[in-house]
Amino acid sequence: MLDRRCFCCTLIGLVAWSWVAWLDARRCPAVIVAHLTPSRAAAGERFESDLVLAGTADAIGDVIELINLDIVQSTINAAALTDYSRVRFDARPQFAPWHDGQQFGSGSSGFESQIVLDSYLPDEPIPYEITTTDPFAVGTLTFDYSGLGMQPGDTVTLDIFGRDDGSATRTTSIAVRASGESVTMLVNPEFSSPNGSEKSVFRITAIPEPGSVAFLAATLWGVSACHRRRRVRCAKPARPPRRGRR
Repeated sequence: MLDRRCFCCTLIGLVAWSWVAWLDARRCPAVIVAHLTPSRAAAGERFESDLVLAGTADAIGDVIELINLDIVQSTINAAALTDYSRVRFDARPQFAPWHDGQQFGSGSSGFESQIVLDSYLPDEPIPYEITTTDPFAVGTLTFDYSGLGMQPGDTVTLDIFGRDDGSATRTTSIAVRASGESVTMLVNPEFSSPNGSEKSVFRITAIPEPGSVAFLAATLWGVSACHRRRRVRCAKPARPPRRGRR
């Protein structure tokens, strides 16, 4: 017969084994891949890049509930970006209800470089279920570099990698609920897409000086006015000769 000490040891072993088996049986959320598309010039002194996510094959059926996006690693040339309000985020229609309108640079102290997209923001939550491995765009980041005195060859780098803040995940992270589970887990996205990475670099090309722009506009206006006057003069009918008095 087992004495009480042996029985207790056996019971503790069974409980520990059951706990480990339960942890093994729980499926962790699969990998979420994120990237920024190559930058493209926009109207004015701006450029754009899209935030794109994709799930791996074993992520099909998982649900994304929240996206925390941090651009703290972004740079202008080699200097860290400090004016985060130069970056605007516009969510795609499917994710627009997740965004409360808060922009980079407007958060509380220490969180100015972050925005949050929350599927539970609407009265009726609308999480995003991953149904394929196809990438899907979440929104567009637009950087306004006007007034910075940028020169041709200068670069601006948008970076969404985030930083370590002492928690289990970086400041750019995604809340995912595995298929069939009731618990949501915060995970780090991977930046392994062949279509881009956590960075999108924009290189400045020639920027016309304000004086040059004004001179060019005045010149074009003058040429246009001259052409208009010439056309009016040419179109004006000739005056008939005066008849002499009889």
